[in-house]
Amino acid sequence: MPAAGEGEGGEGGGSSSSLSATIVPPHTRTIVELGMGDGRLIEALARGDPQTVYVGIELDLEQCAQAKSRTSGLQNVFVVQGSFADIVPRFPDGSIDGFIAVLPDPSFVDEKKEEQWRPFYQTVYAKLKKPGAFRLVTELTDELLQPVGKDKFDLWTVWLIETFRSMGFKAVGANEGSPEEYSSRCLDQFRGDPQRIRLLTLDLVK
Repeated sequence: MPAAGEGEGGEGGGSSSSLSATIVPPHTRTIVELGMGDGRLIEALARGDPQTVYVGIELDLEQCAQAKSRTSGLQNVFVVQGSFADIVPRFPDGSIDGFIAVLPDPSFVDEKKEEQWRPFYQTVYAKLKKPGAFRLVTELTDELLQPVGKDKFDLWTVWLIETFRSMGFKAVGANEGSPEEYSSRCLDQFRGDPQRIRLLTLDLVK
């Protein structure tokens, strides 16, 4: 699962402190993946959309190195090593067309930790252009690893939508499962246990 802990530093077009000025030209569509893991998703998206700049942020050094290797031949991908909680605030407000987060660490989506992660997503909202989009792919599991019932899943989905709506986002899609074209080590593993790990794709706009 992509980790989001503390960290600093950046690569791919300059240091993270100059990230916005270096790799986000104002005329270019820019998509940022939060916690990109080994880069397989951002590679696929960038190959299919060469006119868009894709920025992948990952804290883990090993996975970051794998992502750099995967995307080394792509001119529209920039890989940044560091904590997205530290890096995202450095983008100018209203400068990003879209954010993607696939299976974020519980510290950035868990209901019990809402007070911790709410300020970060308020920052994400501020960095989005209007209109701009945020796609969140996340999962619901039972604490005892029992199957998750439909009622529990539906209530959790409503809570998540209302939480993001209270920050200013508008929900334009909430679908069980994950996009078929999306792939990551954890995502592929979770798809194999749909009763105990129920995935949700939430599409939000500014």
